Amino acid sequence: MKANYLQARDRVKIDEKVGAGLAKLVEGENLSVHVAIVSQALKPHYHKLRDEVYIIIEGNGVMFVGEDEFEVTAGDVILIPKGNVHSIRPKNKGEKIVFLFASSPPFDPEHDRFFVER
Repeated sequence: MKANYLQARDRVKIDEKVGAGLAKLVEGENLSVHVAIVSQALKPHYHKLRDEVYIIIEGNGVMFVGEDEFEVTAGDVILIPKGNVHSIRPKNKGEKIVFLFASSPPFDPEHDRFFVER
C-alpha cells in the first residue's frame, strides 16, 4: 500500500473545538499511520491497547508522556507506550504542529482513547 504524506496533510481538517485534525495514510492488520495537525493543546489521554510513535514533521511544541515533559521540534521521534498519559501542544499560541503518528494495533479512538485530567 502506498500513500502520500503531502496529499494527506492537505486533507486534514482541524476541528476547532479540539484544536486538532487527522487523516489516515495507511492501515494494515497490525499498524496504522496518520498525519495530524495540532493548533492547541490536546486533552491528556492514554490508550490501554496500543503503542504510538509520533514523528514531528513541522513546528515546535511541548509534549508530555507519563511523567516526562519536553520540547519537540521537526525531526523528533517520540515513543508513547500503551498506558502512558500523553498530550502535545504548540510551543506558541497561533502556531501548529504537524506530525505523523503510527499506532500498533491500528488507531481506534472510539474504543481505546481515555481522557484524564492532568
